[in-house]
Amino acid sequence: MLSEFVEVEANFGEEKGADLRRACRYLIRNQFVFNGRGLANIYDTLTDARFRRVVGEFFDCIGYSVHYGSSEDQWVGIMPTDDDAGGGRLRLDETIGLLVVAAQWQSDVDRSEIQDRAVVRTTFNVLYERYKDSIQKVSSAAIQKARFLEILREMASRHLVFIGEEDRDLQDREIDIRPMIKLVSGDDVLRRIESYARQELVMASPTLRAELMDGMQGGESEEQTS
Repeated sequence: MLSEFVEVEANFGEEKGADLRRACRYLIRNQFVFNGRGLANIYDTLTDARFRRVVGEFFDCIGYSVHYGSSEDQWVGIMPTDDDAGGGRLRLDETIGLLVVAAQWQSDVDRSEIQDRAVVRTTFNVLYERYKDSIQKVSSAAIQKARFLEILREMASRHLVFIGEEDRDLQDREIDIRPMIKLVSGDDVLRRIESYARQELVMASPTLRAELMDGMQGGESEEQTS
């Protein structure tokens, strides 16, 4: 792959070669780029028809596929080509938070309540209440607001959401959910939320976990004696 980058420099100049390397490094660190707020050069470089083949082959070499949003949405992202790759990086509460945000985006899209570039605008409190409702299907133990905000900030670092300034009077803040959220959440979001919520309940409760383990071992003993 090094020869392709050298070829870009030879054909289009060292500055363009440096831009291409910078754009690829940005995607490796952040997974997505959403055009705007100082990212226009990175977005333009990644979507430049002269460089798309090099970008695609580079990420394919390291196990990722490159995804492009529409010309209206204006985003670029990478996803592991192996379904299991990187799957363990998110904690359960982070996974549930991600799925809750994705469910909010989808429900608003279904109602045509969207902004420009397929962005859904909601608030922190709306998302947190949705998170608590999802968890309470299987448990009354939900994470605190501070931890939920941390989860959203991690999503913001990947450009999946944009977090607005806090309104101290309302004790709330606007959250923009971007269309790339659908790419990382997968299908059947509501079913997956409940499944992960049950996993979190088991992990958070040593007593329940022990009971389940005892039940599994008891079942194995019955099979051996039958």
